Amino acid sequence: PFLHFDNSRTQNYEHNISIASWNVKSVLDYLDMHEKHKFCLDQVTLLEGFKRLFPNYWDMLHQRVLEGRIEIVGGTYVMPDFVLPDGESLIRQFFFGAGLVRQELGVLPKTGWAVDSAGHCSQLPQILRLCGIDSYFFWRGMPHAAPTEFVWKGPDGSTVKAVWLSAGFDSAAWLSENTREAFSDLLDIVNNIGDRAASHNLFIPVGGEMVPPLPHLNDVVDKWNETFGDMHLDIVTAGEFINKIKNVQASLPTISGPLVSGRFSGMRTGGLSSRMMLKMQNRKLETLLHLCELYVCQSGNGSRVQDLENLWRILLFNQDHNIIRGTVADEPYLQALRRYGQAIEQAEELLENSLISLSSKIRNHGDGYAFVVFNPVPWIRSELVSTVVDTSGHKADWFLVLDPEGNEIPYQVVSPPESEPVEIAVLAADMPSLGHRVYRVVESEKPPSFETSLKSGKSWAESSEYLIELDEFSGAIKRIYDKKNDVEILNGMANYLTAERDVGDLYRFSEPQYSGEMSEVSSLRTSGQIETIESGPLRCVFRVKSTFDGTPRTDTITLYEGIHRIDFELDVDFKSRNTRMRLNFPLPVFVDSVQVGAQFGSEARFPAPPAIEMMDGYDPVFPALDWVDCAGPDFGIMLSAPGIHEFGFEDGTLRATILRSVEYLSHGLDDDIIESRTARDAGPHHYRYTLHSHCDSWDDAMVWRVSMSHRLPLISYPLDGSGGSLSVESPSIVIEGVDLVLSSVRPTDRADQIIVRLFEPRGAKGKATLRFARRIERAELIDLIDRDIGEITSKEDSVEVQVDAFSIITLRVTFGVSPGGP
Repeated sequence: PFLHFDNSRTQNYEHNISIASWNVKSVLDYLDMHEKHKFCLDQVTLLEGFKRLFPNYWDMLHQRVLEGRIEIVGGTYVMPDFVLPDGESLIRQFFFGAGLVRQELGVLPKTGWAVDSAGHCSQLPQILRLCGIDSYFFWRGMPHAAPTEFVWKGPDGSTVKAVWLSAGFDSAAWLSENTREAFSDLLDIVNNIGDRAASHNLFIPVGGEMVPPLPHLNDVVDKWNETFGDMHLDIVTAGEFINKIKNVQASLPTISGPLVSGRFSGMRTGGLSSRMMLKMQNRKLETLLHLCELYVCQSGNGSRVQDLENLWRILLFNQDHNIIRGTVADEPYLQALRRYGQAIEQAEELLENSLISLSSKIRNHGDGYAFVVFNPVPWIRSELVSTVVDTSGHKADWFLVLDPEGNEIPYQVVSPPESEPVEIAVLAADMPSLGHRVYRVVESEKPPSFETSLKSGKSWAESSEYLIELDEFSGAIKRIYDKKNDVEILNGMANYLTAERDVGDLYRFSEPQYSGEMSEVSSLRTSGQIETIESGPLRCVFRVKSTFDGTPRTDTITLYEGIHRIDFELDVDFKSRNTRMRLNFPLPVFVDSVQVGAQFGSEARFPAPPAIEMMDGYDPVFPALDWVDCAGPDFGIMLSAPGIHEFGFEDGTLRATILRSVEYLSHGLDDDIIESRTARDAGPHHYRYTLHSHCDSWDDAMVWRVSMSHRLPLISYPLDGSGGSLSVESPSIVIEGVDLVLSSVRPTDRADQIIVRLFEPRGAKGKATLRFARRIERAELIDLIDRDIGEITSKEDSVEVQVDAFSIITLRVTFGVSPGGP
C-alpha cells in the first residue's frame, strides 16, 4: 500500500495537500487497527504539509516509521522529472529530501521510488547509490520485454535492483470491498505480469493519485490466503519486497542505458515542449544558482547559505514531474511561473551582491577606469565579454583597453555613436580557470587598430572560422562553410521555422487526421528584412525580422573572429494556436544515432522509426539536455540550446521544438477532458542557441565545453576604489590530468570550507589534480548527501583524486590560513 502525491496537476498544492494529509491521517488510524498493515509514503513536500496541518499526529507518524510499518521511499523533495532538470538539480532533490527525512524522522530512505516520472536518465543508478539507495521502482520508460525485476547498471558500473511496474502504479488502486470482484482484479494482475516476474514474487502497488487508503485491504488479504493455497499475499513495504528478491539477484538480467522508451507505457512526449516558459525559466534558474554558489564561495559571504537553500527549494518544487513537464492546469501553471520569476529576481540580486563583494577584494591600482572579468568555467578559454566603460573624464576622443601587463586588448564598440557611457565587446583571451582578470581603460591620442579577417556584406560574413550566407528573401541561412575544417555543414536552407498543426493536448502531439488541412508550413516562404547591426574586428551581427504564421519573429545571428561557433538569438511574439513550432537545420550527415547532453554526461538517441509498436504511437522526437551532436565519419555538427528539450533528427535534418500551442490540458486519455486558456503559449518567447562544427568525434571535440561556454558566458563588473589583497589576475580552481566537468562549487555553514562536485564525461579514467587559490588544511571524499567517505591526501594548495570512467566525485575542502592572511 502507498500514497502517490501530486504537488500540482489539475489542482494546486494547497488543494492537494489538504486531501493527501487527511489520507495520511487515515493511514495512521488503520495502522492502529491492523497490526499487520504497512504503508509507503514519498516526497518531503507531502510530509511537510502533513506536519503543518496535523502537528498532533507527527509523533505517531515518527513512531510508525521507526517501527518499520511506514517506509519513506524515494528520498526526494518532490517526485521530479528525471529527464529535464540537470544533474545537479537531481542530486539536490535527494540532498534536501533525504536530509529533511533524516532530520525530522531519524531515518534515511533506502528505496528509490519514481512511479509516475516520465523517463529516467542513465546516470541515475550512480546517483542513487551515492545517496545510500540500492533499489528503484518505476513505471514509464522500459525499453525491453524483460522481467519486472532486473539489475539496472549505470555507465560508471553502479547497479541498483530495479522493479518495473509493468501494469502501472495504480492497477490495484480501487480494489472492491466485494471479495469476488477484488479477487478477479488481482487475478487479472497476476495473469498480466506473472510470467515476467523473475523472482516469482509479484509486486502489486495498492494506491494511486490522491487515492485514499483501502480500509478493507487486510480483509481482502486474509480471505485470499484462506482461499488460495498456492498463491500467498503479504502486505509489505517496497524495501521489504527488495529483500525478498535478493536471493535471486544473481540470476536477474542486467540492463544499462536510459529508460526513456514509450514501448509499454505512454511517455507523454508532448511535455518535452509544452509550456516552454517553464523549461526556459527552469534552466535560467539552474544556471543562476550555479553562479550564485560559485561566487558566494569566492566572495566568502557564508551568511547567504540560507538564502541559497530557500531558492533551491523553490526550484526543486517546480521540478515536480507534472509541473516541469507543463502538464498542469492553468492556476498551478501561473503559480509556477510566479515562483520562477520571484526566485530568478532574488538569485540575480544575490549574484550581483556576491560579485560586488568579490570585486571589492581585487587589487585595483592605477589611473583610469577599470573592470574585472570573471570566467565561470573550469578551463582556460578565450571569449568576448560585453561591458560598459566610463570615458566621461577622458579628454582624448579614443581609448585603449589594457590587460594587467599593459598589453593592448582588441575591443569593438557596440553602443550607438556619441553614447555615454560606452558599451564595448572585449576579447578576453586565455582567461584563467574559474578565475578573474582586471582590465584598464586609458586615453589614446589615436584610434586603435586591430588585425582581423572578419568582413561582411549585405547578406554574408566571413571570419577566420566560418563563412555564412543568408538568403536575401527569407533571411534563412543558405550556406555555412567551416574554414577551419574545410567542410560545408549545411545541406539546404537552415535556421528556418516550421509550424505543424497540433490538435493534441499538453501530454502529446497530435496532427489533424481529416483531409484538407495543411499539416506543415515553412517560414522559407515568408520574406525577411536583413540588417547588419554590428560589423567590427571581433564580431559581425545580423538581425532578420519577419512575420511567420501570424507571429512576429526576430533572429540575431553572430559570427566571431577566432571563436569557433555561431550564436543565435530568436525572439517570437507567438500569436497562433494549435501549432508545434520547430527550428530546422538540414545537415549533410545521415546516421542512425545521435549523441545528446544528459545528466552528468551524454546519452545516445536512435531517432529512426522503431520496428516495434509504441504505446502512444510514433512521434519522431527525443529528449536532450542542452545539446545534440550529429556526427558522421568525417565531421559533426553540434546544436546547443539551453532550455529546449525536444529534438528530432530525420533524413539529415536536425529539428528543435521551440513551443507547442494547444487548447486542452487533456483530451481525456490522461485526465478528464479539460480545456486550458494558457496552454496556447501566446506571447513573447526568447531563445539562445549556438552551432558548432568539428572534425573529430563528439567526445574528442569535447562539445560539452562549447555548450557550457555558451550557457555560462564571461561576466564583467566595474572596479571602484583601490580594492583589496586579491591579485589582478588569478585562477580559483585549476583541474589537471583527466578532464573533469564542474557540476557545482557550493558553500557550507563554515566560511573556510567549500564542497566541490565534478564528473567525468567521456569514459576516461586516471588521476586528476585540483589546484586551489588557497592552502588546503583538509580534503575529504563525501557522498551526494554529504556523508563522509574518507579523507584524501592534500599537498599545500592541491589535491589528487582517482577518477573512474563516468564517475561523479564530491569533495569537501577545508582551507587553512596562509602566513599572509586567508
